[in-house]
Amino acid sequence: MEIFSVVNSDGTVSIPKEILETYGIAAGAKVDCLINGRQLEMRIMGTKLPSPKTKLVSGYGMVKVNGPSVSVDFDAAELFQNDRSGY
Repeated sequence: MEIFSVVNSDGTVSIPKEILETYGIAAGAKVDCLINGRQLEMRIMGTKLPSPKTKLVSGYGMVKVNGPSVSVDFDAAELFQNDRSGY
């Protein structure tokens, strides 16, 4: 998904409505900004889940897991970035 936004005169960037609704981001939500060269990544840090009507959690609660829970800030991509096994 590629959606453009504009930085205003005081340096604020508005998150487009489509993204807010898709990821359940509401006023007061905290986001973590990570910078990698010229690339900026934003991670949603809030604990509230998006409403069930969004695509993101349409199947939430349908699968039971007997293993340990995983924290909300778990990022599978980081496992591959830190993997030095050569694969």
